[in-house]
Amino acid sequence: MNYALCMKFTFLLGVMGLLAVSENTCMAQCKETVSPSNHKKVHYHKIQLADKMEYLTLSRTGDEIVLSYHNERIGLVFYSQMFTEIRFWTPQGQFSLYSTANDRSNWQPIFILASPVTRKELEKMKATTKIEVLLTEDTKVFNVDAQKNVMLNKAIACMH
Repeated sequence: MNYALCMKFTFLLGVMGLLAVSENTCMAQCKETVSPSNHKKVHYHKIQLADKMEYLTLSRTGDEIVLSYHNERIGLVFYSQMFTEIRFWTPQGQFSLYSTANDRSNWQPIFILASPVTRKELEKMKATTKIEVLLTEDTKVFNVDAQKNVMLNKAIACMH
């Protein structure tokens, strides 16, 4: 694996860890923080799924956008395939993002899947009606009602 790819992956893990330990629980506003690893500004937005224990985060650093699935209920070391599918259902059809699990360590009790997102995929997400997270031993299905869709669209707007 080349050095630049390793550094990018390490940065993404650092950003996800930073977002996961944030004590701010507001779910409907654009937020900003500064990455401790590279001192760049990170814009992020949380989208609550089932409850406060499971949520999505869209984050942007410069032109790079990452979608993350967070699950605070998975407390044990959880076996995850190298790539896990996150499927989005819209009236126009479905599409998938493929994510990787972050490194689980004792200081990070939250299970996180992270995937880079393109602007084209963000546009497709605007009309999401259902999200499926296909884990190795379970499939999480989240219906996206009008209120959650508004939150998702606010998050997408924060990424521009």
